[in-house]
Amino acid sequence: MNYKQARDFISETGRYGSVYGLSSIRALMARLGNVQEHLRILHVAGTNGKGSVCAMLAAVLQAAGYRTGVYASPAVWEPEEIIKVNGHVISQEDFAALAQKVQAACRDLFAEGLPHPTAFEVETAIAFCFFDQQGCDYAVLETGLGGASDATNLITHPVCSVLTSISRDHMALLGNTLEEIAAEKAGIIKPGCPCISAAQKPQAARVLAQAAKEKGSVLRMADPDSIAVFSYDSRASRFEAEWEPHPAARRERLSGTLGLTGACQKENLACVLEVVRFLREQGVSMTRDALLEGLAGVHLPGRMEQIGTRPDFYLDGAHNEGAAYCLRETVAKCFASRRVVYIIGVFADKEYEKVLEIMLPHAAFVFTITPDHPRALDAKELACQARRFHPAVTCVPDLAQAAELAQQAAGPDGVVLAFGSFSYLADLKKAQKVESRQKNG
Repeated sequence: MNYKQARDFISETGRYGSVYGLSSIRALMARLGNVQEHLRILHVAGTNGKGSVCAMLAAVLQAAGYRTGVYASPAVWEPEEIIKVNGHVISQEDFAALAQKVQAACRDLFAEGLPHPTAFEVETAIAFCFFDQQGCDYAVLETGLGGASDATNLITHPVCSVLTSISRDHMALLGNTLEEIAAEKAGIIKPGCPCISAAQKPQAARVLAQAAKEKGSVLRMADPDSIAVFSYDSRASRFEAEWEPHPAARRERLSGTLGLTGACQKENLACVLEVVRFLREQGVSMTRDALLEGLAGVHLPGRMEQIGTRPDFYLDGAHNEGAAYCLRETVAKCFASRRVVYIIGVFADKEYEKVLEIMLPHAAFVFTITPDHPRALDAKELACQARRFHPAVTCVPDLAQAAELAQQAAGPDGVVLAFGSFSYLADLKKAQKVESRQKNG
């Protein structure tokens, strides 16, 4: 099997439908030797911040000398980037070889009358097999959707469970209230396995505390106030926090730089530092220098990622209410005196009205596009909704034109910010680069 055949195999799984729950992934991994049980896993769920927390945890573990795998979605630039070891994306050759192995297991299951695994289950199986094959010391595992019924949740004994900020998203699948969504996310908490949570709204915090109590899990809530100083600009963040030279030792001041930026990163960093404290209590060797090196070097595509200058051009995957509030605060702080132009594309099943209401008052102009995805909201409908909150909204038929018009509207000293669905950011980045080359050529 070559790489194209592997991608075709994954695409074709959609014709088999899906079965809700963990039975399919359990059957698949049993055929593959349950290799996930060989791994030391940090399992991460939540609504916002999962990608940032996974990236930070992987970076600091790697800097400390541990071979670390990361499985985190969605992919922003290339499909296989969801699987990495020590910062390196799985090669197309390795992906194809493992896809062939997983395909054989899927065929056996289907021949026996069992459901065919979904695309996400197949990719999850490939990730587990790759991390085992690569001899990873740790694997940082992000849930794809929810928690309790997510394919990643077949693991039985993670090193710890990690919960990032929980807010309203995917309500059709996870529940209509914050409490219902929190209960689904809390499904990753395992009996006897510690759980570390970012700061949560009271409704979510109560649900997590009850779930941990019922499962005999110790719940540790990260405190953002433990970060005494936190500031950021459009490129990076700076912080001062408490640090223990040795577990149970007197805390000292730790000053450093975080390679990620934005208002949301303070809570994410506090969560990561609490996980690091727990790991060091368990004997994980991590020095101050390794921690600072990892945090300074962390990078995450599609999160306040700058892809151009004059005007400054940023991409961000904010697509729900909680992420929009953080992005609004970031825009207000970093670009307060500058002309900001938005490009927006969203899915029809998202609460995009709330995102528009939160974000649009801060824009000079707004351009709407239609992401190339079956769930995409048509740009004309998005523009119609956006005009409820802003007078200068234009529907644009293609991404290259959107990039060109947005840059013209912003001017050389302004800012273009494209946000919403991750699904169109890669295409927009390519379109913007083509436009830049044409201008410079």
